[in-house]
Amino acid sequence: MLPRVSWLWQMKQRLPKLVIDVEIATYRATLYSPLFYSSTEGVLISADRILSSTALTYSLAYSLGLLKKSYFLSGDEAVNHNYSELAGTGIFVSDGKPLEVGFKEETFKSTEYLSERSLTVTVPSGAGSNKGDLGRFTKTDPPRMGSASPAPIHKMRRYIGLAPGSKFEFTVWSNHPLPDDILLTLGIRRSGELRLRKTKLADKVHLNMYMLREVYGIGEMPAENKKVGLFDIYNASGKIVRGSHPTKQHILDVDIRFVNSNLIPLILG
Repeated sequence: MLPRVSWLWQMKQRLPKLVIDVEIATYRATLYSPLFYSSTEGVLISADRILSSTALTYSLAYSLGLLKKSYFLSGDEAVNHNYSELAGTGIFVSDGKPLEVGFKEETFKSTEYLSERSLTVTVPSGAGSNKGDLGRFTKTDPPRMGSASPAPIHKMRRYIGLAPGSKFEFTVWSNHPLPDDILLTLGIRRSGELRLRKTKLADKVHLNMYMLREVYGIGEMPAENKKVGLFDIYNASGKIVRGSHPTKQHILDVDIRFVNSNLIPLILG
């Protein structure tokens, strides 16, 4: 009787051999706590169904010790984030493909304390003010009630996040060993707990167009140092989904054979 052949060995025979030696693993990810992040912002802040490769790459790189955390950013770095540091982590992560997704809504209250000099209110016409229609904010509470303290401004914003029990699938290519089981935290205040377990290698993956173009330098058309372009990737995919932010441009269902033979040597080689 012939011995049983594992599904992992069978998958390796089906996939083309990679030009470079990397580990490849597909993870099934289950969310165990609400995950809030902003795909669209305004009075209502909503999360997207697809988990972005940017968030997954950062969280995985931190957990594996491949990237040093920056606890304090100043100047332009605090406003315009530099994603190019992800290119040196030695991992390439697909977008998180939604399998079962639920949503959870929460209302968050916050208070900002601003000085009186930075706060103005409308003064009605004929109110006796010589400053025109915009006057300076003044407090009327007695000194014992803290009139010397900054003025509190209360805000309420609605968040729609991903609910516990939501499931995703994504694939990781790595120059480093990958664990079979790992817990990631991501989202606002890193409160979303995502448990990863290795599963059967995927046939198709979702890729992030922003990561391909801005982080890994893949242009619209092939170039001398990049033998593949975004149009080639699109032709090997199902369709493109464009979101409200540059990091939310997704190329769906790209054939993993194409990724292995064309993209991974450029990204991790």
